[in-house]
Amino acid sequence: MNKILLPTDFSANSWEAILYALRLFKDKACTFYIMHSLEPLVSAPSTGVTSKRAQEAIASSRLNESNIDMDTVFAKIQNLPKNDKHTFEKLLVHDYFLSAVQGTAKRFEIDIVVVGTKGASAIKEVTIGSNTANLINKLSCPIIAVPKDCLVGDLSEIGFATDFSIDHYGDELELLKEIATANNSRISVVHVIGKNEEMTTESLANKLALEMVLNPLPMDFYLITDVSVEVGTRIFSESRKLGMLCIINKKRSFFEKMFSKSNSKSISSNLNVPLIIFNHVSSS
Repeated sequence: MNKILLPTDFSANSWEAILYALRLFKDKACTFYIMHSLEPLVSAPSTGVTSKRAQEAIASSRLNESNIDMDTVFAKIQNLPKNDKHTFEKLLVHDYFLSAVQGTAKRFEIDIVVVGTKGASAIKEVTIGSNTANLINKLSCPIIAVPKDCLVGDLSEIGFATDFSIDHYGDELELLKEIATANNSRISVVHVIGKNEEMTTESLANKLALEMVLNPLPMDFYLITDVSVEVGTRIFSESRKLGMLCIINKKRSFFEKMFSKSNSKSISSNLNVPLIIFNHVSSS
């Protein structure tokens, strides 16, 4: 049974992320942990919150409001078509968002975190240092980032952006394989290289390693040249109308090139596809 963490700030976008998760895993036995973080109050003269009594009153009010909002979310879930494979737990965590997600993921041995990203696209949020971006290097489990107005649609084709720098995979891509198998998806692997560059012997060997780990899923490989990584990936995603884009987060490698702040303008305005992000841990 998958344990899936769904952080929520009770916004429309976080509700869409919850719906996305429920639909994506509709045929899978799951426990969904719906979590809201109550961040600590900051006491300072400028805030007007100076007395202990005032702080306690505000904290009590915030907790009450959060409980009401959480009950509203669960009422909306109850109004959805019943799925006997799904169970739900509510969590109110008194901590900052990042620490709350990290602590909850560790405490409940979470398998997947699904989070909504506010704004035009998931990638835009990553480039500007959102909560989602902050999670990426802090969690070992996969993260699914769901942009606004992007519910589960056609998953017949899933993109896989890579620089072929990984020579060995563990079981980190099992979730991708599960999703692709359940939706009869074809994996479209895209590799972007510069003008006059060629695939190296090492890259070709790593391409074979990726083929082997994704076998027996149907796969196509695409090579895009003479554009930057971020532009090439955006163009590929748009032209293929991908249902999801998979990224491997390998520190100081492809992920950082793709999502560097200097490249945000070229990739943030048009790409509106859910991201599934895997954190790769090198075996060396």
